[in-house]
Amino acid sequence: MTTMATDRPGSSRAHAGENSRSGVRVAVREIREAAFRALIAAGASGGEAATAAELVVLGEVLDGEGILALVDELDRVPRGRAPLSRDEDTLAVLQDPAHRGPLLLGPPAAELAAAGGRPVLLPRATWTPAVVWNLIGTAARTTTPLVATQVRADATAGGSALATPDGAVYQAPHPGSSASHPYLGSALAAAVAHGGGVLLSRWTGDALPTDLMPARSSAQHEVRFTAAMRNGLWVAPGPWTTLHTASRQFLVPEPDHVPAP
Repeated sequence: MTTMATDRPGSSRAHAGENSRSGVRVAVREIREAAFRALIAAGASGGEAATAAELVVLGEVLDGEGILALVDELDRVPRGRAPLSRDEDTLAVLQDPAHRGPLLLGPPAAELAAAGGRPVLLPRATWTPAVVWNLIGTAARTTTPLVATQVRADATAGGSALATPDGAVYQAPHPGSSASHPYLGSALAAAVAHGGGVLLSRWTGDALPTDLMPARSSAQHEVRFTAAMRNGLWVAPGPWTTLHTASRQFLVPEPDHVPAP
């Protein structure tokens, strides 16, 4: 299902985002399949592509930016095997010679954080909406509350977010709040030594602290996904055309003619 619209009063999506009066209406399934095919065509493995495609759908439903994020990341998908390396000390540091973007690198980092006892650093990574999508997706898959904190190279810390397995998201006002993971004190200096980045960790608190600011509830997620599944999503034409074109590279071309038997 793909529908064009040129005048759509009240739309909340433009640039994959806000206040658009034009766009393309597509089914959630179309977005997932196009993302998966484009990633496979770009060189991702089947597992990487499937997980990243789910994040693209999540980002499009919640923020109207999933497609745009993938379009930005496609040219950083490595072809063939490009293994990650991990340095262990106060924290686990994922080194990626291929410089994957957050849609591909975020899931293994978050799953490592969920399974391990120490925080995981994505060195020199910046804070983007995909960080939060990754928290939501991984917390649900692993049934593990996860927290992410941005650490800057000058030893200051940026925003922090917490996601619970039911899909709720909370924003911490600063890394010194009770939402920050217990390793931040020693991990902060270690992260700065690696140039900063995004720290991911299990949430080990027995109860959610009262100073967290709710950002999204599981009920809000359900409402958005229900509407998206029923009505499709309006997406920006430019990024969707780029993604759809990239996805067609996955198809095996038909021969110009069929030879006679």
